[in-house]
Amino acid sequence: MMTEPVPRARLRRLIRRARVGDTEAFEELVRPLADSLYRMAASCLRGRESDIADALQATVLAGWEHLGELERPAYFKTWLLRICINECRRITRSTRASEPLEAVPEALLADPSEHEMPAGGENEEFLALVHAAGDANAPAVALFYGEGCTVREIAGMLGISEEAVRQRLSRGRKRIAASLAQGEAEEAAPRPQPAKDAPQPPTASGAGPRAPNAGATALPHRRPTA
Repeated sequence: MMTEPVPRARLRRLIRRARVGDTEAFEELVRPLADSLYRMAASCLRGRESDIADALQATVLAGWEHLGELERPAYFKTWLLRICINECRRITRSTRASEPLEAVPEALLADPSEHEMPAGGENEEFLALVHAAGDANAPAVALFYGEGCTVREIAGMLGISEEAVRQRLSRGRKRIAASLAQGEAEEAAPRPQPAKDAPQPPTASGAGPRAPNAGATALPHRRPTA
């Protein structure tokens, strides 16, 4: 799930170019992080696509406008993920007012849906597990297991202590395990047979992220270290 990092020398060159207004360089910086940003936004916003799209666009705009504040180019991904988390928090707190976009290069206003991850498969299962961890624990779980961030990095991004990160990871794992166990029990339970010729109820679909079930992929075995 983790993307290959841009070589540091090239990362520095791209950041230098982007800082002087090169939108193509900035796009090259952001493109490899599109899936990571989507996973982060979907983890924080529980799969609400309109809010996720807003968070992604706001993250890209903020990254472009504040790139000069990035002190260490090697931490560009961590820096942009933190911006994404803050945008998600802002959206969660209140409906964000529309921002003026006249001064933003058109190339950076691409349809956020271009960065959305396809439904189904490994990514959907991962997000289902993250959501099962609970709202308070989901960002830490997504960063640790989805992005390979260290406990120290997560603490910095979330603005909490390293011990608090470990507690959220522990609580998240327990909630995921309980949800998986419940899913397995429901799968094993006998289902009532419909009466002959009885009409079948419609199947619900498109109702947001599905809950983990017996077929969901468990989180990788990774224990927190600083």
